Amino acid sequence: MEIKLKDKVKNILVLLIVACIMCIPMLKDNLDVYYDDGIQHIARAFGSFEAMSKGVTFGNIIPNFSNGFGYSWNLFYGAFTTVGIIIFKVITGSYIVGYKIFAFVCLFLSGIFMYKFVKDVSDNHNVGLLAGSLYMMAPYHLTDLYVRNALAEFASFMFIPLVFLGLYNIVQKEGKSWYLSLGAIGLIFTHNISALYTAILGLIYLLVNIKALKDKETWKLLGINALFIVMITLCFTLPMLEARFSADYRVYEDEAMATKESVLEQRLSIKRIFVTAAGDGFAFELGPYMIIMLAFSFMTIRIMKPEFRKDYLFFLIAGLVTLLMSTKLFPWQFMPKFLYIIQFPWRCMEFASFFLSIVCAINMGAVIKNYKFKDAIIIIVIATVYVMALHGFVKYTDEVSPIEDWNVGQVSGMNNECIAGMGRAEYLPTKAFENRFYVATREDKIYALKGKAVVDEEQKDGLNMSAKIETFGEDVSLELPYIYYPGYEVRADGEILKTYETENGFLGCDLPSGDDLTLEVAYRGTDNSKVATIISVLGTLLLIIYIWKMEREK
Repeated sequence: MEIKLKDKVKNILVLLIVACIMCIPMLKDNLDVYYDDGIQHIARAFGSFEAMSKGVTFGNIIPNFSNGFGYSWNLFYGAFTTVGIIIFKVITGSYIVGYKIFAFVCLFLSGIFMYKFVKDVSDNHNVGLLAGSLYMMAPYHLTDLYVRNALAEFASFMFIPLVFLGLYNIVQKEGKSWYLSLGAIGLIFTHNISALYTAILGLIYLLVNIKALKDKETWKLLGINALFIVMITLCFTLPMLEARFSADYRVYEDEAMATKESVLEQRLSIKRIFVTAAGDGFAFELGPYMIIMLAFSFMTIRIMKPEFRKDYLFFLIAGLVTLLMSTKLFPWQFMPKFLYIIQFPWRCMEFASFFLSIVCAINMGAVIKNYKFKDAIIIIVIATVYVMALHGFVKYTDEVSPIEDWNVGQVSGMNNECIAGMGRAEYLPTKAFENRFYVATREDKIYALKGKAVVDEEQKDGLNMSAKIETFGEDVSLELPYIYYPGYEVRADGEILKTYETENGFLGCDLPSGDDLTLEVAYRGTDNSKVATIISVLGTLLLIIYIWKMEREK
């Protein structure tokens, strides 16, 4: 269905209004943006930007964290949200305002992309408008924003519609398959868990449409997109894998992220899908308006055109299954171990919100005779009123101080501590994590672990360090005041030394024999990471050219 430009503008304006209404709490100065995950996202942006302002290349190590010994989020966790906060911080001068504006943009774009996807699937822009609005207003979507402050998972809502729009276009031969690349790349740079589960659901969607896989053109488009995804995300995935295999890091320990027992404990009761009690803390419900619209699914299946039925049934079944996966009815105890990375089964509400928003919108388009713009608006208004009634779950506090006033990245050595800016220190090497008291009490200077050495003129500035060392002609092993992450370069009188992880999880090296050596340390990244960055830049340019070429041919 072709729609006029003024109709597109009208629909986008409605989505913008809905996003603005959903973000009204953002206008309050006492919104507790630091609650739960919020402090980690804002502190990470703060630490990364502070490092950049001192000349440290963005990407890997935040030098001031871990008591000044350095800490890495960005080797293990996509940096999209960090970059987003930093961009708006530079514009506004405030990390908190930058966080809020970035969150608003993510919410609005999630509605836009959902609108685009469902409009194309249903061939009805009013159905797309309703789907985009319902998706933005999904209670779990807003719980991520206002209760959990889980900015990365919240931002991932934005990219899921793009992934399925790309897959839909490939299966239906509608063109613009590159939406798959944009969505998948966004997810990988944003939230690893959402990326993994979206990939699984996307694969199932392809299997449901297995007839399309018999076409060579389908495989060609999937291959092209896979190539773009691998190339562009290589600057993140390759350093992550390199770190993974260079040392043991806490995040990869079996019990670090989640265990079977912890996953089973976090399942929801069925009641919480339907209603949220005052003391529940998080809002996981679908909302009565969604449940009522879902009740029309059987009628929709009967009256819809056969060519639409397969996709509709996939969305319906995927929505109900992911909804079930969040509850105690789902047999998580029998699931493969790698799926436990989800940590909390209720995270499946993200996908239930996505699929069921599609189903509800299509249902209304099917059962309401001559479904029009005004019908979508009426439903949107009803949903808005109900969601605004959940305002009591938004977290407020007495005072929200600037992140600059927080003592971030400081390890105390206590067991199971949650560290502002470092989470639970899960991205420390396992040896450092298990010996956090050593991290907390260690002096910020070079230690000689083996042999005798006199260290003089020791100067440390972030990730750069120099010193004069006298070794007395015997073998000397040093432990440098840096947590071990691959990418440090250590030189003795200009000669590059081999580095390794010490028993304390710090950066170590062995000095060559010599009476008086000049030691220089700098973080430069590994050769592999540099090559990966070049490939990512090349992949980005190729994707831009590919999109331009496809659009020009169209």
